[in-house]
Amino acid sequence: MNRIRAVQRALASRPKPVYLEIGVSRGQAFQRISADVKLAVDPKFNLTARTRELADAGGRETHYFETTSDAFFEEQADFLVRHPIDVALIDGLHTYEQVVRDVEKTLRYLRDDGVIFLHDCNPPFELAGRRAESWEAHMESQKGKPLAIGIWNGDVWKAIVHLRSTRPDLVVGVFKCDQGLGFVRKGKPESTLPYTVQQVEALTYADLKADRKRLLNLKSPRYVGEFLKESAGSPRN
Repeated sequence: MNRIRAVQRALASRPKPVYLEIGVSRGQAFQRISADVKLAVDPKFNLTARTRELADAGGRETHYFETTSDAFFEEQADFLVRHPIDVALIDGLHTYEQVVRDVEKTLRYLRDDGVIFLHDCNPPFELAGRRAESWEAHMESQKGKPLAIGIWNGDVWKAIVHLRSTRPDLVVGVFKCDQGLGFVRKGKPESTLPYTVQQVEALTYADLKADRKRLLNLKSPRYVGEFLKESAGSPRN
């Protein structure tokens, strides 16, 4: 299981679904996703002509918004009201605060039975989970070090803790695959967390390492079937 398979599985049973992807970059996922309407958001697309051709072939309508996610939600509110979201993949800036904003704003336009997936929610080691304001800043911080890595998850994992602590109306957790594939849908959660926003901000990678399963509500990739089945039982708005 990975983010592309999970997204496509979530889209498969929906009539004329609308798919939103935040953080498209080179289009590795976007070009492989099929939906009736596809929305791509990124402040700077790095799409080849072939990638865009493949992405467009997977949808009846494909819309590209070369802007930040904050600006997208502010400027395209009317468009989103007309195109409520069935499935979203959030894989943009890997900072906790930005991911929380992206989730909260996506929820405004998400169908009642819609689902959101979040990439990079389970950093395997401290360097991958180090906070930075961009991929370039993360790589710059590694210059001159004996071990440089090409993985950056940032502190996205804190968004999971934040949502599980502040949104008792959402089912939130992480599939243990693809560097941590977060999931969010409307509904009553099986468990929540007690942290304040200030306490979430103060958490460190050491806290995650010591209590990963509880903090992230880690699930086997096999749980995706149950998750989507429960989502399908929600009324469509």
